[in-house]
Amino acid sequence: MKLIIYTKLGIVLSVLSILAGAFVRATGSGDGCGSTWPTCKGKIIPQLSDTSEVIEFSHRSISGILLIVTLLIFIKSRKISKGSIARRTVNFLTFFVVFEAAIGAVIVLYEWVGLNSSLPRIIAVPIHLVNTFGLLASYAILYKILLNNFKNINQLWDRRFIFVAFLFLLSGATGSITALADVLFPSSSFYEGLMEDFARTSELLTRLRILHPVVASGLSAVLIIESRKIKKDYKIDVKFLQLLVIIAVTLGIMNVLFNIVLFLSIFHLAIADLLWITYIYVSMDKIKNKSAIN
Repeated sequence: MKLIIYTKLGIVLSVLSILAGAFVRATGSGDGCGSTWPTCKGKIIPQLSDTSEVIEFSHRSISGILLIVTLLIFIKSRKISKGSIARRTVNFLTFFVVFEAAIGAVIVLYEWVGLNSSLPRIIAVPIHLVNTFGLLASYAILYKILLNNFKNINQLWDRRFIFVAFLFLLSGATGSITALADVLFPSSSFYEGLMEDFARTSELLTRLRILHPVVASGLSAVLIIESRKIKKDYKIDVKFLQLLVIIAVTLGIMNVLFNIVLFLSIFHLAIADLLWITYIYVSMDKIKNKSAIN
């Protein structure tokens, strides 16, 4: 099987792993397999006797397949010339997926799951999310490298891309904190939640919820401005990117107003993943178009 096909599969599995992880957290199913890892309640294939066990095992299965696919890509990439941009990207990819497995294991083994509200969990959750975004970015970049036969992507790492990427990661990290707070300390209404966000007596995690809409709003504004500049300077179609920004903002507002609906939350995260991938693709198209112009 060609490397690019494995890469496509890896992108799909990465997104599914992120969404499954969010579903596990939102439903409080993180302890569905107990405190054993990589087995589920001490078994490779558990009985799946309750819902939380099914949810957690499904997430672990997706992540396990992703790990296998990534290792296959790593093995196949050894045939690529040493020092090539594709091979270096695979090395980053492998690091992210191994770290993903490691931090997932730590979270389970130390029981930072379910209704656990300890500081280590509050720290681990955003780190986990940022790593998955790094994993997804590595897969997206590798796919474009293989598809368009890029020999060098140094121009990708300009100040504008680094700044937007930082906002994406910060938005993801704060979003994971907000999601965790909504699970551990749910509010009965939009108004009650808003009051709790600014109340000195509220839990720290609850008061941190306000960070995500602020960062996400800033990211959305920057993406709209950046997309217009890209369209003007590089003649690249950015309509899909702009549409995703609008959808993401709309879903975010609906989530807040309707006091966090599980389906909307997962859909919102899926759009955020797609937006991240699309921004990377548009940014790499800049390199291709710039080379053509020159």
